[in-house]
Amino acid sequence: MVVALDITFLGTGSAQPSATRNHQAIALRTDGEIWLFDCGEATQHQFQKSKLKMGKITRIFITHMHGDHCFGLAPLLCSMTDNLNPANQNNSQDEQRIPIDIYGPSPLRSWLRTTLTSTYSNLGRPYRVHELLFKDDPVDQNLSLHNNELPGENIHLNSDHVFALPLFHSALEKGYRVQAAPILHSISSLGYVITEPDSPGKLNALIPIIKKHAAALKEQHHLSNPMTLLGDLQRTNQPYTLPDGTQLLPPPRRPGRQIVILGDTYDPSAVAKIVTSENPAVLVHEATNALTKLDFMIEKQNKRTPYSPPTFEDVEKRAKEHGHSTPQMAAAFAKRINCQKLILTHFSARYRGDDSPEAKEVMEEIRNLAVAAFDNRDQDVFCARDLWTFDVKMTS
Repeated sequence: MVVALDITFLGTGSAQPSATRNHQAIALRTDGEIWLFDCGEATQHQFQKSKLKMGKITRIFITHMHGDHCFGLAPLLCSMTDNLNPANQNNSQDEQRIPIDIYGPSPLRSWLRTTLTSTYSNLGRPYRVHELLFKDDPVDQNLSLHNNELPGENIHLNSDHVFALPLFHSALEKGYRVQAAPILHSISSLGYVITEPDSPGKLNALIPIIKKHAAALKEQHHLSNPMTLLGDLQRTNQPYTLPDGTQLLPPPRRPGRQIVILGDTYDPSAVAKIVTSENPAVLVHEATNALTKLDFMIEKQNKRTPYSPPTFEDVEKRAKEHGHSTPQMAAAFAKRINCQKLILTHFSARYRGDDSPEAKEVMEEIRNLAVAAFDNRDQDVFCARDLWTFDVKMTS
């Protein structure tokens, strides 16, 4: 059975939060769990404003150690694991014993441990931090653990220059896979690729065949309801021999959807080799800097005469110098990996995320810049807003 899969953007701003955009946090909801990607300041408040439940978080992935992507982690852990939190009162004792798995670059483990210890914080559930280590990163030996901390894995780049993340509990049992690759930013940054397990193929084409043989199946195979063969084929994925000798073949399994979520970057090329799907379902890519009418106006106000208007090349150069991307750069990578949908996020504080006509006009300009660079695929490009949810459809 294909499970529902959606992405809620809890924060879509960059660097400084604004009245209309919180710091970065992205909630991927699948099969009853929430996997959180980045956890900027006040992410717990964003959860309270959303329809999501903090108690459903099982895994947290941090892309890099800039504060706008991780300052909310310790407060969120305190809120989501607090035994007095009504959202957690229905959790079984087994659920409360299952550790929250946190993944990210060094020094995430020691930073979080110090933060929780220094603030005398006690959690209602254990946690463990798995560090994705770059070549020269120090290795934390899991010493002097916090009261609620379990030893985490130290994950090194493999021979393909990729991080293969160990998954535990339900994700491992269900067949999910998560890989990460280093992407270029002003500090060490990561891009994550999430692949869900394959699902049973569509059975519609088999229904007429079973109906045709229904009488013989009832008489010779003693099947009171021949349509139960559909469930058997899905469950076993093995062919079934019909009374006349014909093989009833299970349909090809449907490849799992693949989601690509990037941290801050001006070049995510290394992620391309871990995108195994021919058409990844969604790419979430930052677009911190752009050139819109608003930018022309601001630039003109800040410049002395004579005024020379900025160009797209100027904006791209400036973005790269700070380790960031433009909408056109995001679209170029989306085109490179042949993704189905592109979602832009991590916008400069100058780009408001409210419903005012001025804000909508600017964001549409930004979206159109990406659309033009993405083969004019107008229906496949989106600009994220805080608390907006995107449903990831199964297309094949």
